Amino acid sequence: MPVQIPEHAIRFRERFAHVENLLRRAGYVQQKRRSRALVDWVKFAREFNADFFLYVQGSQQANTLLSEPPRVLDAHITWQPLNQTPIADVVELFQRGVCQVRNNIVHGEKYIDSHDRRDDELVSQAAWVLEQAIDRHPNAATIFARLRGKPAASHA
Repeated sequence: MPVQIPEHAIRFRERFAHVENLLRRAGYVQQKRRSRALVDWVKFAREFNADFFLYVQGSQQANTLLSEPPRVLDAHITWQPLNQTPIADVVELFQRGVCQVRNNIVHGEKYIDSHDRRDDELVSQAAWVLEQAIDRHPNAATIFARLRGKPAASHA
């Protein structure tokens, strides 16, 4: 019998969706795909300075996410790459880390057939990174005010 998605993974999935909603409305939309409002995580990530990545590394709160990020299920239904390379910068942290954890949950590749400690580590660590990004992004007061129950900061 399939394992149910644990509460912490559901909370991460919902928080991620709320963050994407706010990012779209703040203009973080991929320019090449204007017909679909896909979030531009690269643009968002590049707005952090190198200190954010160093902070995440030094915190020891995302060790598994950084050293052995989640894999991608390919068209042959095998997890790729076989030997995962560590995440090296803040763009990869979001693309190969946080976003891939979300994708694996939403598309049914986490917690469906099994439940293991690695799944929990990746989800918990991706959730922690997302919360740090919400708090530390240079435009946090403008983008994420609604998450904190405050009115958005003025652009004036």
